[in-house]
Amino acid sequence: MIELYAVPPGEDEPFLAAFAADGPSGHTLYKALRDDTPHRFVSVDGPPKRGAILVAPYDEALHTFEGRQGFLGLERHGDLALVHWSSPLMYARATSARGALYAR
Repeated sequence: MIELYAVPPGEDEPFLAAFAADGPSGHTLYKALRDDTPHRFVSVDGPPKRGAILVAPYDEALHTFEGRQGFLGLERHGDLALVHWSSPLMYARATSARGALYAR
């Protein structure tokens, strides 16, 4: 399960405090690497993932990343997908597509 949070820049501290108090149990919180994405935070059910994750609408074309250097896996969560990368650099080298990239 993925939860998306639209947190305006400058409001990180109140959001993080609220998430720590009332966030979904068992979720790991990730922050977008850019401030211009509509959902600056996402929480994902399960243990922390290493590296960076791309959160994008699920599309079969995402499977073309399989076998690319730095690609760690793909998970489908309903209409969304988590694409796991070893680092933001490896994502950038593998694709010129734009999407919200997150790190724990």
